[in-house]
Amino acid sequence: MDRLTPVEREDLYSTLAAIRALGPALDRDRAAARQIADAARRALPDVDEVTIGRVLLLVSASLPQLRGAGHDLRSAENILALSAARLTVPDGAESL
Repeated sequence: MDRLTPVEREDLYSTLAAIRALGPALDRDRAAARQIADAARRALPDVDEVTIGRVLLLVSASLPQLRGAGHDLRSAENILALSAARLTVPDGAESL
């Protein structure tokens, strides 16, 4: 955590505090989180873990914002996929 910025660190602490409040449900979530982190490490071997963690933290912070704006899970999935496409589709490629 020492490689995060102060703002990132505060966001992470706030997120973790909210997660801890879940109590027993946390164990199930922890197992799924481990699977996602492991899959990200395998899929992105040239990207350092702090950068991967920053991206996952950004995504986790965006989900409540999307939910608060009235988006359901399917819509949030679409928004995240479209955001990824904007970052990965070469310039000049067909617009989404």
